[in-house]
Amino acid sequence: MNTDPLASLTASRRRMGALLMLCIAGLLGMACRGSSAEQLPEASDVTRRMIERSQAVAGAVPGPQYMYEKRSLLERLDATGRPMNSEERVYQVTLAGGLPSNRLVKIQGRELSGEELRREDARAERFRRRFVSADAKKLAAQKEGLVTPELLDRYQFSVEQRVVLSNRPTLVLTFKPKEGDLPSSSVQDKLLNSMAGKVWIDEADADTARLEVRLVAPAPLGWFGLLGSLNRCELSLERQRMPDGVWINTKQILLIQFRKLATTLRFRTKEECSSFQKLEAKR
Repeated sequence: MNTDPLASLTASRRRMGALLMLCIAGLLGMACRGSSAEQLPEASDVTRRMIERSQAVAGAVPGPQYMYEKRSLLERLDATGRPMNSEERVYQVTLAGGLPSNRLVKIQGRELSGEELRREDARAERFRRRFVSADAKKLAAQKEGLVTPELLDRYQFSVEQRVVLSNRPTLVLTFKPKEGDLPSSSVQDKLLNSMAGKVWIDEADADTARLEVRLVAPAPLGWFGLLGSLNRCELSLERQRMPDGVWINTKQILLIQFRKLATTLRFRTKEECSSFQKLEAKR
């Protein structure tokens, strides 16, 4: 039987077109399923979990959890950002219930004198006694100020993406001050109202893994800003999760520039923590 070549070619093209459409449909289905699996949570859900996490840490049983070393370098900068002078301090830090207690042990590589050590020990002991013997509910209320609804309500959050940080799923959020009237009765209020940045939230723990904050508008200092203003403030913070789920600040860089009367001052602090040692709870 004779076959029309043109008809055969047309039929072949139709079959290929149908097969192509099926392939495209399959790929679209896979893409949709992948998109659904990678759907990002609402910013309000993330911030709610952040507050719940803060309250859980605040309400934990008080007592020392970790001890580690912190090196702090304070630099005064010139107009080009170069260090003019610096001072290094070494602290022994005790972390208890999310609150660090710093005990100064060295200045510029020099061991503290006996009198200086006694003052530092006395200060650390006062902190320990107040912390360990404090009523749990009262203590939780004091520490609740770290992450509160009032603090987060100043900002507009947006969940940008999900990344892997230290082998853990992490949500990246950007934030900026909300428009409209914000609390502004204190210098701290004015400063908070002028900050924006990015925060990395561990998805499982709802705790902060990284933070980058910058000043987006000058903040007046003193009475109506007559004493000066903070013109630049940039903070970079990195945190590490311990095996038992406790989060500790490991690295921090703070850069500030402010005007004091007719003088502009610039400072940078660098802090790095190491030698983490878990403390056994006293019975």
